[in-house]
Amino acid sequence: MAEAWMPGAERLVGETTRTPPGIGAPRAVWTVTGSDPRAWSAREEARRLVYEERTAHLVWNPLTGDVVQILAATRRARLPLGSTDQYGLHLDHGHEGRVCVAVAVVSEAPFTDGPMHGLAPILTWLDSWDVERVWPAGPPGAEGAKAADAARVWARGGHFGHDQVPGSSAKGPGRLDTARLLSVGLSTTGPPDGPRVPPEPRRSAMT
Repeated sequence: MAEAWMPGAERLVGETTRTPPGIGAPRAVWTVTGSDPRAWSAREEARRLVYEERTAHLVWNPLTGDVVQILAATRRARLPLGSTDQYGLHLDHGHEGRVCVAVAVVSEAPFTDGPMHGLAPILTWLDSWDVERVWPAGPPGAEGAKAADAARVWARGGHFGHDQVPGSSAKGPGRLDTARLLSVGLSTTGPPDGPRVPPEPRRSAMT
């Protein structure tokens, strides 16, 4: 059974307001804090997000491997992820999905370019919530998809960059190597029915 709190993560509880459960495919959204991971710890950045009322679920420093959890997986992030108006209704896409886990990485640049210490336990925990190891929108940092296309891809679930959430105005997390990120912690062969890591599309020419 999936645990609401990631095993081994430091806890800094920043939100007690209950949120309604969502429906649909589970998702994880990756963003960056815009901070130097050599100068700022995961805990310091987590405290800042709580103070600014922009809480993500996890704050992770990829240089030290430290992970701080602010919200249980069953709660909704206060970090604005993206929203749209459809059929006269305002949709907050961070409230969709059985879970929609926001991971704030202490980084100024695409964090897959450097060390990613402590990533395997994060992915294992997301696996336990059935967040499929796929990146359906392709690597983030490219030109945004049209609204209809973004909504259709978002409905599939899996992993997304902050800038790939429908209606998002975010510019991060930058051009990530999604294949490298999602392969961490998997065996070289992987189970036949295990999570799929799609090949990264061939490349052309933060809030």
